[in-house]
Amino acid sequence: KGTNSFQNVIVNGTALAEDGKKMYKRLQNYPDPAEVMENYGSDALRYYLLSSSVMLAENFNFMESGVKEALRKNNMILWNVYKFYELYAPDLKKEELDSNNILDQWILSRLNQLIKEVTIEMDAYNLPKSVRPIEAFIDDLSTWYLRRSRDRFKSENEEDKQSALSTIKHVLTELSKVMAPFMPFLAETLWQKMTNNNFENKDKSVHLEPWPEAGELDPKLVAEMSEVRKI
Repeated sequence: KGTNSFQNVIVNGTALAEDGKKMYKRLQNYPDPAEVMENYGSDALRYYLLSSSVMLAENFNFMESGVKEALRKNNMILWNVYKFYELYAPDLKKEELDSNNILDQWILSRLNQLIKEVTIEMDAYNLPKSVRPIEAFIDDLSTWYLRRSRDRFKSENEEDKQSALSTIKHVLTELSKVMAPFMPFLAETLWQKMTNNNFENKDKSVHLEPWPEAGELDPKLVAEMSEVRKI
C-alpha cells in the first residue's frame, strides 16, 4: 500500500521478417525455429535477440545470418580458447594471481571492466548494453591475449607459464558467471569444466554462484593497450 507494484518493466519490440514485413505462417517468410535451434543452438539465438533493438521496444528484422554470426563470435571463439587452455591445464600448479606480465595484468583489468559494465547495465535494465560487451571481451581474450600468450603456455620459464595458466583459468571461470544470464548452457558447461566439477554434483552450478564483483581496474593500462593494438 502506498508503493508502486513494480519499479521496472521490460517491453519487447516486434520481431519482423528479414525484409521488414510481419512474419506470417502462410508466407513462410521466416526460418523454421526448430532448424535455427538445431543449427546454431539456443545460446546463440538468445545472444542475438538480447543484444538487439527488439529488447528496447523497437521493431527488429530477424536474420538467420545474425544468429550464425553470434554463434561464431561467441560460442565458437570462446570454446576454442577453452580447448587451448585444456591442452595445458594439467601443468597448472598454482592459482595465485600475482603476475608481473603486462598481458596478464591487462586481461584482468579488462575482465574487471567487463564485470563493471555488465553490472551497471543490468541494474539499469538495459539488456542490449549488458550483453554486447561480452562479445568484445571474448574477441580481446582470443585475438589479443591468447594470441600474444601462446608461447608462454609452452615456455620453459615455469614462473611465466604458471602466471599465464592461472590468469586464463581465473578469467574463464569468472567470464562463465558473467555470461550465465545470457548464454546459460555455454556458461554452465564452461564453468563445470573450469571447476573440474564436470556435472558430478547436481547442487553445483554456475547458476547457483554469486554474481562476480569487479576488482581493481587500471584504465590507463586498458587505454594504452588499445592504442598499441590500433598501431
